[in-house]
Amino acid sequence: MQYLETILPLYGSPAPEGCPEEEITALRTRFGTLPAAVETFYRAAAKTKQFQQGQDTWVLPEHYKQWAWLEETDALILLNENQGVCQAGVKKEDLSLPDPPVYVTYRDFTEWRLCAPTVTEFLAAALAYEAAFTHVAPCSPEEFYWFTPEEVKKVKARLTRLPFSLLDWCSEMEITLYQNAPDNLLVLMDFGAEDGEPQALYGAASEPGYQKLLTVVGGLGEPI
Repeated sequence: MQYLETILPLYGSPAPEGCPEEEITALRTRFGTLPAAVETFYRAAAKTKQFQQGQDTWVLPEHYKQWAWLEETDALILLNENQGVCQAGVKKEDLSLPDPPVYVTYRDFTEWRLCAPTVTEFLAAALAYEAAFTHVAPCSPEEFYWFTPEEVKKVKARLTRLPFSLLDWCSEMEITLYQNAPDNLLVLMDFGAEDGEPQALYGAASEPGYQKLLTVVGGLGEPI
C-alpha cells in the first residue's frame, strides 16, 4: 500500500486504522472471495477516522449488515456518492482478481463505466479527491472555481500531477490531481464538454502547504 505514503499527508498524517478481521471474513464469506487489494485496504486503513470526513461515503464491511440497498447489486461497492447519485465498485466476475478494475454506476446497477483500471489506482485517486473536502479554513478557499484553458495549462506546467486519476465519477467527470507539497492538493474536474471549462478545488492540510500552493493558483479561476 505504497499509495498511503502519498495519501496520509493530505489528511494531516493520521495513524491509519483498519477494519476488524471478523468483519472482513464475513464479507469474504458473503461474496465467496475478495480482491487482495481490497482486503489489504480494509485491513490496513479503511476505518481511518479522517477518511470518513470527505464528501462521499466509503462503504465498509460493516455496512453490508446495515444498508439494505447494498442487496440490490452483486458488485462489491467501495464508494457511494453523498446523494447516492453514483457508486463505484468491483463487478462480481472480477472479484477473484487480485487488483481488478473499478467501475462506476448511476443509480440502477445495470450500466457500468470504467472509473479506474485497478482497485489500487481507484483507492489512491478517490482518497486524494476526498481529502480536498476535509481541508478547512484558513487552508482552503472553501469554493469551487472555473478554470480557463490558459489557467489549466499554468497549473499543469507548475504543479506535479499525481500518478493516478478517476476516469469517470459523478456527472461523468474525469478527475486529475496536482500538488507542489506533500500535504497540498488541487483537484481538476473535467466534464468533457469541448467548449466547457473544468472546475477546480484546492487546499492543504497545513498553512505552509496552502501558501505554497497559492504561489501557483492564487488569483486563478472564477468562483462558482
